[in-house]
Amino acid sequence: MMQQSAQVLAVDDDPTMRLALQGMLQARGYRCAVVESGQEALRYLDRHGADVLITDLLMPGMDGVALLTAVRSQGLLTRCIVLTGYATIANLTACLREGAVALVAKPLHDPQPLYAAIDHALAQLAMWRAQMAEILRQRGG
Repeated sequence: MMQQSAQVLAVDDDPTMRLALQGMLQARGYRCAVVESGQEALRYLDRHGADVLITDLLMPGMDGVALLTAVRSQGLLTRCIVLTGYATIANLTACLREGAVALVAKPLHDPQPLYAAIDHALAQLAMWRAQMAEILRQRGG
């Protein structure tokens, strides 16, 4: 399920990767913002929100797992995808525990795994929003 008007926020400390992500996401029709740190991502989410957050795992300061934890603790519906060159079972487990819907390996020679993860995240978000709307409808709200 591709929602091309979806807002995607990408976080990576590598400027080349940020530029590549922005190009890939915009080429697919997403509204896209890119930032270089977990702290910047939290500020962006607080001001603008996002449907999907794509974060690097290893970054100086706040790493990807800490960012996922912060997003989850704020109760945001934003679905999170982790990009990493360090795809291990331990990293996958830590990311899933903190609410990531996917772990995508870098380098991204082929954007299809990332696109599939975004499609999955947006489908999950749409399902949750529909369920919430139905609950509110049933309650008369």
